[in-house]
Amino acid sequence: MTNRPQVSVIMPAYNAERTISDSIRSVKSQTLTDWELIILDDGSSDETLRLARTHAERDRRIRVISQRNSGPSIARNRGVEEARADVVAFLDADDRWAAERLAGCMRIFSREPDIGVVFSRTRFMDQLGERLGTLSPAFKNKLCIAQLMAENPACSTSNFVCRRAVFEDCGGFARDLHFAEDQEWLLRVALEGRWDICGVNAEWLFYRSSAESQSSDLEKMREGWGELMRRAMAAYPEQATPHYHIAYAPFHRYLARRALRMGRPSSALNYLGMAIRHEPLIILRQPKRTLLTLAGACLSCLPHPLFKELVAK
Repeated sequence: MTNRPQVSVIMPAYNAERTISDSIRSVKSQTLTDWELIILDDGSSDETLRLARTHAERDRRIRVISQRNSGPSIARNRGVEEARADVVAFLDADDRWAAERLAGCMRIFSREPDIGVVFSRTRFMDQLGERLGTLSPAFKNKLCIAQLMAENPACSTSNFVCRRAVFEDCGGFARDLHFAEDQEWLLRVALEGRWDICGVNAEWLFYRSSAESQSSDLEKMREGWGELMRRAMAAYPEQATPHYHIAYAPFHRYLARRALRMGRPSSALNYLGMAIRHEPLIILRQPKRTLLTLAGACLSCLPHPLFKELVAK
């Protein structure tokens, strides 16, 4: 390993004793081996800090920082400050990566100097880390503002691999947002217009969905989305405002699909109803995803894997 690694991996961790070792192992299994892993224990009250330090003792590429509980945005921003590489990747302490993820992202950065952020498709896991049939959509090209306002195409901050220069140009994660802070940051990068954001049609992230995770609180996600829309329209009125009404229906359909993944068909119908009432023509404009979401909610009495596969399409 060189003195200055190719990639700095930033892992905020809070009470993650059940999953953090699995996440660390997925970093250690990368085919690209020239990395550093910065684990930021955010005031955990369980064995998270002890486990992180044990891994650091066994691998000199791992560093552990302990701080008072301040929230994931502050932890991630501190990780960027501590990072030594020109490329920064984020991984939460309950998710994991495919072995080829970092090497694949570095190839993209080496041949595309205008790309500042890369993300992949996401395979959802249950609480035990078992892969579900659900796979996020493919985004093969550079994303536009409308796509970023309507949905969170990256699904999670664990999907962000970025040039460090993007943070120098656009700033870090909003310290006062606790939901949708990842989408707010990605949207801000797009609105600044200096860097491209590129999706890769590869299954490189495995995202753990559980009742304890922040993203399981869909109403808080909705409130967070509303706040980031207000901030975007205030800071970038000409670019952001025209897209708000277009984005409303796809975002609420996105919430409906997440509700289905968590086994909440009644919530899914509620959010999908909000989407259709706001824009009835979404059924014609985007029929496949809208009707499959509706089918998944209405047919939730079918065997569990079957209606989840409907949402994945």
